[in-house]
Formats: sequence, C-alpha cells, structure tokens
Amino acid sequence: MNTKGFSLLIGLVTVVGLAGCVETTQVGVPSDATAQYSKVALVTQIGDRVVSTYWEAAFSEPQPIDGKLGWNAASAASGFVKEQLGPVGTVVSSVSSHTGAAAKQNDAVIVLQQTPLDMLGQNYNPGRDFFALGGGLIAIAAVAGAEKNKAEKYQPRFVLWVRNPAANKAVIGENACTVGLTASLLDPQTGDQIVEGKQVTGRSVIPGALQARDWARFSKSEKQLVISHCSLALRSAVSQALLALKVVR
Repeated sequence: MNTKGFSLLIGLVTVVGLAGCVETTQVGVPSDATAQYSKVALVTQIGDRVVSTYWEAAFSEPQPIDGKLGWNAASAASGFVKEQLGPVGTVVSSVSSHTGAAAKQNDAVIVLQQTPLDMLGQNYNPGRDFFALGGGLIAIAAVAGAEKNKAEKYQPRFVLWVRNPAANKAVIGENACTVGLTASLLDPQTGDQIVEGKQVTGRSVIPGALQARDWARFSKSEKQLVISHCSLALRSAVSQALLALKVVR
C-alpha cells in the first residue's frame, strides 16, 4: 500500500473512531447563561460548497464529488446566533465587515469563518496525522505530502459522508454531514482579538440509506433530508463557537 493509501486508511479509522466524540447534540447555550456583552456585531463567512465523499466498499478509496447545496448557510448561521444569544440578553447585528462603522457601534464582534476540511471532514492538523500514522518515516512522508497539497486537500466546504447502502456500515460508518467553523471575538474599535480563533466541528448523522452517490444525484426528498442534517451540524458548530468565545457566562 502506498503512503497515500495508508494515510487514507488511517484517516478513515480515525474518523470513524472519533465520530461518536464529535459534538452533535449541543444546540444552544445553557439555559441559565447570562450575556457577557449587551450588543455584538456578527460577520459570517460561510458558503454552500459541498464535497460528497462516496464509499463504494469497505477500505476502498473514496470518490470525492464537488457540488453546491444551493442553501444560504451564512444566513442560517446568523439566525442560529441570534436565536441562541437573544434569550440571554444580547442584541446581535449582522454586518459585512468587522472594520466597518456598523461594527464599531457594538461591544464586540463575532467572526464565524468556515474551516477548510479534507474529504474526510477533518481540519488541517499535522500533529494529529503524524501520531495517527504511528510516527516514523511513513508518517513524516504523509504529513509532508499533506502540507504540500494543503490548499487543494483542505477547502472551506460542507462534507457529506455517503456510504453505498450495500457496503459494510460497521467499517465505513453512517452517512453524515460535517461542517467546521473558526470563531474569533474581536474588539470593534481596534480590531484586536479578545478571544483568538477557535476551531469547532459540527456533525450530524443522516439516518437511513442514501440511494445516490453525491448531492447532484440525490432525489428531492434526499436533498431535503441532507439539508436538515447539515443545518443541525451547523447549529451545533455555532453553539460550540459561542461557548468557546465566552460570549455568555
């Protein structure tokens, strides 16, 4: 097995093993939370690009297929932030830039930027990949290769994990939608970071079988199902981001 194939295999095992550890149920701030800031501006840099990672069979090389969801994920994320911070007393205003006049009228600025993910739904983390590969020369070569192709391999997008219904679910795992966010909290007057970028991941398992291999080929009902779970994944990521930024206490 070549380095690429070995790295992919380890990545599959790692992702399937960690899938149950990824936050999927956190959909709001604690009910007893209070606002840290009375007014915050919100910048959302989230697109609708998606890669469908299709698994034909266990231990086969996945087939990534790019597409677009046709869904305003940035608007959805803004809605989730307002929905979660409103009840604790924070007024949220969506703005186009953290440096504009509108942002300066607030106590703080939240920036939610989509984290680049690979086709397995993992963010760039050479340290994790090195240890997952067990160290040594193969690990060094794999990590070096990932760094060389970083821009191509890791892109800001939703990741759909799509399993052939006839394939081994125990090995490949469930169908799922994953999204990553990098969240920062800024001083609106200076632009300085109050809380540096925090990376969070939301993932929602899609129940049942998907009959097609990628977004463009899904039926209307399958697309509705997928969007609902990508929305859950995004909502979870937003919840984690708000807690990581300590905008509530």
